[in-house]
Amino acid sequence: MNRDHLKSTLLTLLVPVVLLVIAMIIVITKVERPAALIQTGIEWMEVGVLALAMTAIIITGGIDLSVASIVGLCVVTTGVLFDEYSWSYPAAATVAVAVGILAGSLNGLAIVGGLSPLIVTLATMALYSGLALSIAPEAGIQMPIALEDSIYFGRWPLQYFIFLTALLFAYILLHHTRNGRTCFYLGENPVAARYVALPVNRTLLSVYLLSGLLAGVVAVMYVMSRTTAIAIAHQGAELKVIACVVVGGTLITGGHGSIGRTFLGLCVMASLDICLDLMSNDYVWMDARVKMIVMGGLVIAIAVWNQWLARRLN
Repeated sequence: MNRDHLKSTLLTLLVPVVLLVIAMIIVITKVERPAALIQTGIEWMEVGVLALAMTAIIITGGIDLSVASIVGLCVVTTGVLFDEYSWSYPAAATVAVAVGILAGSLNGLAIVGGLSPLIVTLATMALYSGLALSIAPEAGIQMPIALEDSIYFGRWPLQYFIFLTALLFAYILLHHTRNGRTCFYLGENPVAARYVALPVNRTLLSVYLLSGLLAGVVAVMYVMSRTTAIAIAHQGAELKVIACVVVGGTLITGGHGSIGRTFLGLCVMASLDICLDLMSNDYVWMDARVKMIVMGGLVIAIAVWNQWLARRLN
């Protein structure tokens, strides 16, 4: 059993590790100033924070399509409170995080009530985006430039420190707590998990609440680093978030995965994104559309590979 598990793990990690090595080689050979990549990585650190909560959600057999919409709603909440109501930034940011927690909790309560995670989060994706667009001007709200200066520690933005902190806590919560273990049981067999009296409802509510909380935190960092509050902040990021989880080797059907694999998936996706951007300087046809096709095809291929391995080795 242990031997089969080791074999499955190695085969699952094979493709993302190979892709990571190839992308890193291309990036290293083409980048003259590696320090410039720090700025490029800011967006991917934010995606990584969101991917940590998404890992737990997918392991339970669920999905959260509304995570980017929650970020947008929290971003405009911060901007409106700061600009129109003259709140201090810390106070506005605190309310924004609370809005994220509330939005995630509403998702969790609906899912605990028996609704499909796909249907619930697809609906709230539209709901939260609509609310964000309704309460903020289309052009967004300009924030003070001083916010951008306060987010740096030396040359490193706050996003990197928040991601590393969230990574540590997510690892502990998912792999070393009862609720974390329940996530895996839920993904494997939800009926059996309820039958043996595991805290199923509490676990489901907590993972979606965590997703909302981290979306609020990402929104606060977004406003500080971009000095603007706009409703379409991180629009489409849910696809990048899910891609990081799947490319790392977590099964989209639930039951198998880890925080470490998501970290690997994040490294792969970020490296490939930078790699394709660098290649666009040499190849005219390597535009944004081609990059989307490559990324989408990659996620599908790895998802199919992981599912095939799971069926073959079980």
